[in-house]
Parts: sequence; C-alpha cells; structure tokens
Amino acid sequence: MPSVRSGTAPVLALVAAWLLLASAIGPVALGSDSATAAPESGDDPIVVDADLPTDGPTVEAVVRLEEADIPAEIGADETEQRLETHAESTQEPLLEYARGSDGLQVEETFWLTNAVLLEVDTDAVDYEAFDRFGAVEAVHENVEVSVPERPDRVNATASGAAALAGSERRTTTGLAQVNATDVWDAYDTRGEGVRVAVLDTGVDTGHPDIDLATDDPSDPTYPGGWAEFDATGGRVPGSTPHDTGTHGTHVSGTVAGGATTGTAIGVAPEAELLHGLVLTDTNGSFAQVVAGMEWAVRQDADAISLSLGATGKHAPFIDPVRNARDSGAVVVGATGNDGPETSGSPGNVYETISVGAVDRNGAVPSFSSGQRIDRTEWTAAPPDWTAPPSYVVPDVVAPGVAVTSAAPGGGYRSMPGTSMAAPHVSGTAALLLSIEPNATPDEITTAVTETARMPAAGIVAGDTTTADGTATLETRYGHGIVDAKAAADALVAARRSSDDAVAGNASDSDPREGARSPSSPVFVAGVLVAVSLTLAVLARYRIGRR
Repeated sequence: MPSVRSGTAPVLALVAAWLLLASAIGPVALGSDSATAAPESGDDPIVVDADLPTDGPTVEAVVRLEEADIPAEIGADETEQRLETHAESTQEPLLEYARGSDGLQVEETFWLTNAVLLEVDTDAVDYEAFDRFGAVEAVHENVEVSVPERPDRVNATASGAAALAGSERRTTTGLAQVNATDVWDAYDTRGEGVRVAVLDTGVDTGHPDIDLATDDPSDPTYPGGWAEFDATGGRVPGSTPHDTGTHGTHVSGTVAGGATTGTAIGVAPEAELLHGLVLTDTNGSFAQVVAGMEWAVRQDADAISLSLGATGKHAPFIDPVRNARDSGAVVVGATGNDGPETSGSPGNVYETISVGAVDRNGAVPSFSSGQRIDRTEWTAAPPDWTAPPSYVVPDVVAPGVAVTSAAPGGGYRSMPGTSMAAPHVSGTAALLLSIEPNATPDEITTAVTETARMPAAGIVAGDTTTADGTATLETRYGHGIVDAKAAADALVAARRSSDDAVAGNASDSDPREGARSPSSPVFVAGVLVAVSLTLAVLARYRIGRR
C-alpha cells in the first residue's frame, strides 16, 4: 500500500498541472454566459400616478413592470430579443390575474417598454392591487400626445424654392440651410440603404414625391412600410396608407420626399420611408406612440422621427426611447411650440436628439421650445437612468419657419413649427447612416451636435440676440443649426480614426490577453503540458499501487 506521502503526491502534481494551465488561460468568470439572477422585487410600493382617476367607472391605465437589464456589450438584435423575452416572462402573472378578475380587461401588451395597458373598473379594483406582483413598479394614465400646437403668428420668412449657386438644381430653403445637397455631391448618396420611420398622422402615398418602403408596390397595404395603430396601441387590420390630417404627409416629405416639380423637398430622398399612423388628425396616446416605436424597431428602422409630444416631462417616455436606441435606432423628436422655458416629451428625453426651430436667417422664432432641465424634475424617472443631473433641450435647431413640403392631394404647403424642423434632422441622420452604415446612435448624435453652427452675432433669436448671455443662447439654439455636410465629414473622420486606433491596439495588445485565446500558441502549449503531466502522474501512481 502506498504511503500517505505517495498518495498525496499525485494529487499535488495534478493541482500543479492544472494551475499551470490556469495561468495560461487567465481568470474565468463562472457562469458568464448565463443571465444573472435578478434581485427580489416588490420591496418598495408601486408608484401610482396622482392624475389617474379613481371615480371611473373605467379608466385606461398603463401598468409598468421592471425593465430588462441590457448589457452594454450586446448588439441591437440581441437587445430586441431580450426586451421581448423579459416582457413576456414578467407580464404573465399580471395577465393571468387580469384575465381572471372582474373589473379588469387587457387592452394591449408592450415590450419596447415593459408595460400592459388595462381597462380598470375603479369601482371594483384599486390600483394598489397591482402591488402583489413583484415586477410591477408603477401605474399611470395613457398619456395623451399630439402634434405640437401650430404657432398663431410667425415671422413667415419665405422658405420655398431656392436656387443653388452654380447649379441648376433647386431645393427648398430648408435643404439648402442644412447643406443636404453638399452631402449628396461629396459622398454620392441621398440616403440609400437607410430606413426612417415617421410616426405621425399618416401619409398620402398618392403624392408624386412620396413612396413607402415595400417589396410589392402593387399591394395597397405596402407591407413593411405602413401601419396604423388605435388609441390602445392595437394595430388596425387591413389599414391602407392615408393621412388623417396634413401633418404626416408634410413631415414625411421633408425626410424623404422627391423632386417631381424640379424642386427637391426631402433631405434624404433615396431613404426607405416607413410611416406609422399614431395620431388621428392631431391627437394620439402614449400607447399608440409606443406601439408605433415597437413596429419601427421590428421593421429595422435606422431612425425614428417624432414630430409629436406631450407638454412637460413625462417619465413613461424614457424607457421606450432608450430601449429603441439600444436596439440601434436614432430617435429624433421635436421640442414643442410653447416657447422659452418649456419642452415636451418624448422630445425632451435625454436620449432623444431634440430639435428646435430657426427661420431662414438663423433666428429662433418665439414659439420654439427650449429649456435647461434638471433630472430631479422627472417624477418617477427610472432609477438607472443615465441622464446627467442637468442638460439642455434642444440639442440642435433646424429650419422650422414657413417650411415647404408635400401636402395631401398631391400639392405642397408651407408650415411652421418644431415639427417641421425635426424631419430635417431625421433626414440628416439618414444621410450619415448611408455613408457610415455601422455608425451607432451615439456616434450620429455626436456628429450632428458637435458640428452644429451658431449664426452670426446680431441675428435675432426670439426676443434676444446672439450677443446676449450664454444661458439664453443654449436654451434657444442648443449646439446650433444642423449642418449635414459638416456632420458627415466629422463622422467619417471619427470612424477612420477609430478604425486606425483599433488596428494599432491589435498590434500593440498585451501578450497576456492573446495567451488567453483558445487559438493562441501559449494556450495550446499550456493544455498539452497539463495533459502530459496528468498522464505521467497517473501512470506512476498506478505503478506504485502494484
């Protein structure tokens, strides 16, 4: 029988062998590919919106559940999948309860933000009843949204057709002001390969300057390019493209309209246009907008254009916007038309590229909203929201006075508003993504904001001038007037620099990191040594036992 020492030696040798292997591999995080168990929820009482009626008899209430944990390193497709899977699993107990309870009716479920829209009979059910579900965090009303109220009086500086110097091409003044055609010429693109979803009042696809993205133009429902949603967020079956007002057609024309009259109206005329009807005439709901955003993400929209909102700071819009961005979409929103020291959601959500208006001279009209926002002003904001303690909206300004674009019936119309400014920025984002298809929403935002220009000193900006204080300027202009060409140049330069840095880091990388790769010579050698030592020790151990 082997001695104690001879029995211990093989064990120690095996340990040494595998420690040698571990030193080649490096530290390993056990279970790193599995989801981390979420902490128990339900310790804190749910937040019930004080504006929710309690004297019904029935109320549309949005029940919000805990959001999915999205790691920063995962891609857009996996983000979308995680959002859907998480919503499905956490909502099931609530849905089962609602379907079996008198006084509750399930209207719609959502995954872009983890929420369920219920019709609640307030005589039969208290909102606090939802506190029994650990994943439920808040209950709020189905917030009404609308087209920003149109300014009554505006300095209607003409913004129709403008001839470009040295060229026979004609565009609206808005396109010239954001330097869209300079991008067309310099980069030989007009938005090809990029999808922009406009969520608005609908669109007249009979207009000669407007086409929706579709693989089958003969199909009147335009699969992939059109969807209509009712007030509860349900998709309307069999709906065909139409505009319930004039707003949606006008906005769509500025994003991607053509030039059949000889005058170009769209910033990115070759972009693929999607349109989701989420407003009827001028009004819609939180559920409609979120449903439209979900549809846009599912349709692989690269940018989502929102010329709509609710005045004030409405925290329910935070999660849909940031989840859409995490899913790869640039979100652009109008700040509103209520003037200085005001703004509307979702345009004032930090992750939105918020857009105010300027006239053709670069002056901010009095109606254009803008303000400095303190994070504490967002009641019931998500605790993990990464917005800074204080920030300014708008991020940028764009043409929004007497903007000429398409109108239902095949004509054209001049309209004012931050609603008209936002699609200039959505179209700019489309141009940038056509040039750099792999650019992230953060990269697009940085390129657009950091290259925006301020007008010359002395230009009237509402009731002030650019010679006035910085605080006034920043809340009226943000970073300044969008310049598509400057943004494109900056984006291309930044990505080229990033690519060079990655190549340099690869050549100068830490050799210890390479050693941890399963394909590296060091890794392979470590495995072979460990296996050889193990076999040798076992062989000697067997001989010793004989």
